[in-house]
Amino acid sequence: MEASITFKTVGKKIGKNTILADLSFGVEKGSNFVIIGENGSGKSMILKLLIGLIEKDRGAIYIHGQDISTRGTETRSKCGYMPQIINLDFDLNIIENISLYAQLNGFNRTNAEKSALHWIELLGLEQYIAKDIRRLSFGVQRKILFARALSHDPEVLLLDDPTTGMDPHSRDIVWNILDKLQNDKTII
Repeated sequence: MEASITFKTVGKKIGKNTILADLSFGVEKGSNFVIIGENGSGKSMILKLLIGLIEKDRGAIYIHGQDISTRGTETRSKCGYMPQIINLDFDLNIIENISLYAQLNGFNRTNAEKSALHWIELLGLEQYIAKDIRRLSFGVQRKILFARALSHDPEVLLLDDPTTGMDPHSRDIVWNILDKLQNDKTII
């Protein structure tokens, strides 16, 4: 099977604390991979390294055979990232938040807006379109982040605690979407 993601002896320190030491693993293309560990063990850091939000101190990371250090723009465009924190642009509405992410990853404006509306409908967000995002519940904001991660139809999904703060119905919707996508995408 072809590798989608490869870590080769990756190390990362923050200050004097070693967060990752000689981490090596591979994730097969089109598979699901779950990272489990205690709080502060480096799970979110792995995702941030993959998407390029932070730099590794040593080692190599590949997405679809491309080194993220030398092909960062290309590898990032293959990934949809849902962070653990809410990092929506509160000056934009829901459609703009989702479609802007798709445009930044290669979609033209029309297709980006179609994609945004598609995910808004699938996630049951239509009732929030005209509302101020900062006034929406944490769980609804998390669903917007999920839609944003999927907006450009990425090959790799990097999801940091994707259903945290969601009500049971919303969690079911998200997990059902992930079940349907699991054969088409690499999901971490």
